[in-house]
Amino acid sequence: MLLLLGLGVAISILHATKPPAQYAAQDASLEETVQAEVLAVKQESSSEDETGMAQISQLLELEILSGEHQGEQVEVTYNGLGPELRDIQFQPGERAMVMILTQPTGESYYGIADHLRWRPLGALAVLFALVTVLIGRWQGVRAIGGLLLSILLIGVFILPQILAGREPVLITVVGMGALMAATLYLIQGWNPISHTALLALLFSLALTALLAIFWTRSAHLTGFGSEETLYLQSTGVQLDMRGLVLAGIIIGAAGVLDDVILAQAVSVFELYRANPTFTRREIYRRGMKVGNAHLASMINTLVLAYTSSALPLLILFYLYPEPWYLTINRELIAEELIHTLVGSLGLILAVPLTTALAAWVSGLTEE
Repeated sequence: MLLLLGLGVAISILHATKPPAQYAAQDASLEETVQAEVLAVKQESSSEDETGMAQISQLLELEILSGEHQGEQVEVTYNGLGPELRDIQFQPGERAMVMILTQPTGESYYGIADHLRWRPLGALAVLFALVTVLIGRWQGVRAIGGLLLSILLIGVFILPQILAGREPVLITVVGMGALMAATLYLIQGWNPISHTALLALLFSLALTALLAIFWTRSAHLTGFGSEETLYLQSTGVQLDMRGLVLAGIIIGAAGVLDDVILAQAVSVFELYRANPTFTRREIYRRGMKVGNAHLASMINTLVLAYTSSALPLLILFYLYPEPWYLTINRELIAEELIHTLVGSLGLILAVPLTTALAAWVSGLTEE
């Protein structure tokens, strides 16, 4: 209860004392992204380049569906490149994202940015929610609620606080601690298992943050290893980029820790309920067997998840004429390695910590 109260007070104080945002969304008065519907394809030609990639050039008649230019009908030339023609070709009735650049003179230029993917994305989101609820029933509804809460807290609290110049690590630890508390109790309910899992999660999250701070400093990471951070700097955003890297490590670790810690706490309590005569030492020993099996798969999952997101980059460096032991020293790669290894370390340490706490608390609940 004291932990929840402390997190609530911290969130309230940080929100109430938040300074004005140093950076806001860019001015859209001269550049705007809108939706448009393809009314007709006036001209079209297609070909393949020397690598077998499909190329297409279309003259499209569009109707703007949103923004200040809503209702206008314009003709725009579109040039696309992709693995197959059907992936890049526009058909009448389809929708597109259109960039409108307005000159100070008032003249507007139109360019097609991409296909509009709201329909397949929306259909997939609905399917995901339906399957989650049908299989998980009330627990599935709670899980969906926890997901929405995560999106809300990151968008309403963490990002605005960082943009206001607050320390990213502090904001992320407090924000993720509050989020994990809310989702734990939402999914698991108010009971000793949730209390134990929350305590273990907060300790593990703080330990992961300390490990991340130490190793990013030891490795001389600046935070400018990715194109995104360089783009932020070029647009005039002067944030603590290394702090953003640390915040990303903490957020990534929190999602995995949440799963492992809750599962481990439930396992230990069930072991005790199955045989209340077990001593705490015996519960810990048996609980660690379950935790170690879960741990091996989760670490592998963590590594594969990071690898999947960086696969094109890994192929690029694989082909790069430089020894691998020098390539991994490049900040872009070193940042991902530290991200993966620190998250895995936090995960490993969380298992015995959670097991010990749960073994101790499970005995107290029956005393």
